[in-house]
Amino acid sequence: MSDVKSENIENAEKTDSPNSGGRIDHDSTWKDLIKKFFPYLLKRAIPELYEEADISEEPAFLDKEFTDVVNTSDPGIHKNPRYADYVIKIPLKNGGAEFVILHIEVQGRGGRGNLAERMYHYKCLIYSHYRKEPAALAIITAGRRKKERYYSFSRFGTEAIYRYNNLVLSELDDEELVSSGNPIDLVLYAGKFAQRAKKEPQKFDFLRKAVELFDERGWSLDEKRNLFLFTEIIVNMKDKELITQFREFLEHRNREGKAMYVPLLLRDSAAEIEQRGREEGKLEVARNLLANGVSPDIIEKSAGLPVEKIRELMN
Repeated sequence: MSDVKSENIENAEKTDSPNSGGRIDHDSTWKDLIKKFFPYLLKRAIPELYEEADISEEPAFLDKEFTDVVNTSDPGIHKNPRYADYVIKIPLKNGGAEFVILHIEVQGRGGRGNLAERMYHYKCLIYSHYRKEPAALAIITAGRRKKERYYSFSRFGTEAIYRYNNLVLSELDDEELVSSGNPIDLVLYAGKFAQRAKKEPQKFDFLRKAVELFDERGWSLDEKRNLFLFTEIIVNMKDKELITQFREFLEHRNREGKAMYVPLLLRDSAAEIEQRGREEGKLEVARNLLANGVSPDIIEKSAGLPVEKIRELMN
């Protein structure tokens, strides 16, 4: 009996686009976090690969190269979302030419089509180009998914099943994340909170708690500042009065000689920047972030200025 069957174990929750209505592009934020804190994410998401990886060597991010590979005249491939989020070459401890290709996709509010099918599609393209089977990870930051997550099909006696690692924020344990010594875990905890926080006072209380949690850790000040900046963006507090109170809370801590964090400068609305003059408003944001020790690459995204302009402000 002929059997034609296509199955994808993935049920995305339908929401508005992350970029609609002035909302923050959470997927882009998570992708920035992955690149800046990659070893920590690897330790959390795929510990067996972390143990085999040579973390003393910088991984090579190949996604731009991979974009060129699939940049064809085929309209079904040429445009997004046919570009992989991250394709990373990770050296292994046994040295020589040994390495693994890791493919990472981030799935947030609204998603981008069928995640399982997309994972399989990229797996095939990666193997075709590099002649190497990839490891793969799907990071699901929002939405509901069925318990099993993989791609499979069966067609006239031909079958394939593609299973990959899934890091699902809603399934992580709060207590484990809070008590963890892994810097990435507190940001994952913030991501979990952001999914369920509906009221602005909840966000305010969480950010105050997050400051204390970051202070308890023995990480470098630069790491704590950058991780907390990501936390602010993910939590996305919007109430102007509470933002003012939170800035005052941070300034009070700074006067007491405690660790300095980036105030909620990124919550300046487009209208407020327009009132000060758009370009001058961006420069003001950049100056304040530089004064608080934030790296230029993060400021480039946050303030919307070219990195060359930011470096001019540093001189």
